[in-house]
Amino acid sequence: MNADPRRSGAARFAVPGLLLALSVGWMILVHHGLGPRPEVPTSELRWYSPRGFWTQALIGTSWEWLLDQRPKGIAFFGAPSLLLLFGVWATTRSALMRVAALVATLATFLFLYYAVGSGATQVAWNFFHWRASGTMLAFAVVVGCALGSPWLAASWLRHGWPVRIALLLPVVAAVLAIERNVTGTNDQLPFAISPWPVVQVFAIEAFGSTIASQLAGVALALVGLRAWRKSKRMVSGVLAVLAGVALPAVASRAFSTLELLPYRVTESRMIGAAVLCAALVAIAAAGVRFDPKRLRQRALHLATAAALIGLPLFVATAWARFDYSRTRDVAAQKIIDALAKYYEKESVYPDALSQLVEGGYLDALPSVSIGFHKPGTAPTPFTYQAFGTSYLLEFSAPRWVQCAYNPPYADEDAGSDDGAQASDVASNAGGEAADPDASLGGSWSCPSKPPELW
Repeated sequence: MNADPRRSGAARFAVPGLLLALSVGWMILVHHGLGPRPEVPTSELRWYSPRGFWTQALIGTSWEWLLDQRPKGIAFFGAPSLLLLFGVWATTRSALMRVAALVATLATFLFLYYAVGSGATQVAWNFFHWRASGTMLAFAVVVGCALGSPWLAASWLRHGWPVRIALLLPVVAAVLAIERNVTGTNDQLPFAISPWPVVQVFAIEAFGSTIASQLAGVALALVGLRAWRKSKRMVSGVLAVLAGVALPAVASRAFSTLELLPYRVTESRMIGAAVLCAALVAIAAAGVRFDPKRLRQRALHLATAAALIGLPLFVATAWARFDYSRTRDVAAQKIIDALAKYYEKESVYPDALSQLVEGGYLDALPSVSIGFHKPGTAPTPFTYQAFGTSYLLEFSAPRWVQCAYNPPYADEDAGSDDGAQASDVASNAGGEAADPDASLGGSWSCPSKPPELW
């Protein structure tokens, strides 16, 4: 008698499901046991707050070295997570279960890196508390999904288009929201610094763009290898392989030129990207023994994964770049021009920007173009501080960028040379010669394009 297929199907997920549950449980134990306990009464601890019970239990014992020696501590507490990850990957072909185990392992090692040892890492977790925990977990989710994207893409392709769209839309919405909404500032935190741009800058923009370009390059190279193996078109195959190996380097340089990356793409980075792509091509081709049919399938999965990562990322970063330029060079400039007219008439700047509307200098106050607003909520305003004959106009932008504008310095004893002196002061203060505000002699603390962070 044949076994019930539903039961056998459930049995196939029992072992990897148990291993995955243990992996997630170990991640939570590491987070709660080694993470710093907030300095609040026990009754005020939230369910997601670290307790630090392992840390307290190890202090003063012969095992305290696990807390002081970071490499050994990470290796000791990280080993169970790695073993569980290997167990999940060995017992199931489910892309979701594999990626979930990978995310749990990455999060575990991030928690360990910030929990053991000494230095600024422990200060960071204490400083941001649950925000640090959330940032590390979100970082692990993005990186894990990017690394597991070929398997996720293969699973995604097995569905019909209605299911594909339903699965893709939340991912696209999340990427757009993070890229446009995360500014790195929070008035409720000390120094108004927020950790959330770690996910945006390092996980999505830096790591995500790298993975997407590498996947696209490997896919193109595999197409060339398939053409060579199947139809013996050696010239076109070699050209496709070379183009694929060069694609990550060329793409990263192009995106950097378009100001869509938070880092400068140097020649050494381009060479490194090409070398990495060549190594990945060799591994991917050897994994399917250069079989033309399997090369085609693998190329399709990798190309789909590159598109699923790259297209939302490109749209989101381009949108954020447009927001930045529109806010700095258009919306803020309207306010700056109106303030200049107000000062010319009143010899002093207004105490509040609302006086520009009341005085007829502006029809309405421009707002900061950043993020998505809930219906019925007011758009983000500019921050303004008046100092009599000077002022400070500010707005927050992605990538930890805080833009501030100062008007020309007015020297009452300078006479007719005021304008030239103001322009010189602005130039020496870091303003760019091509800035739209150069005619006013003012200066921005931020460049006309989103700055590279490294």
